[in-house]
Amino acid sequence: MAVYTDITDEELSALLGLYDAGHALSFKGIAEGVENSNFLLETPAGRFILTVYEKRVRVEDLPFFMGVMETLAAAG
Repeated sequence: MAVYTDITDEELSALLGLYDAGHALSFKGIAEGVENSNFLLETPAGRFILTVYEKRVRVEDLPFFMGVMETLAAAG
């Protein structure tokens, strides 16, 4: 199981309040993966993957991961 961190409804609502994605229509953990907690999130703005980088990931490595995600998103 790849979901190590649980996210409460209140935490999810607070997170979504920071973005222009609307409210959660559905939210569920994704079992695949081995290192981070991943969730499938659906809002009125679309479908998203929410990844919680766990303690094994170094803070200085986050820009690399964000760059990979931005490149993939730009490619569709």
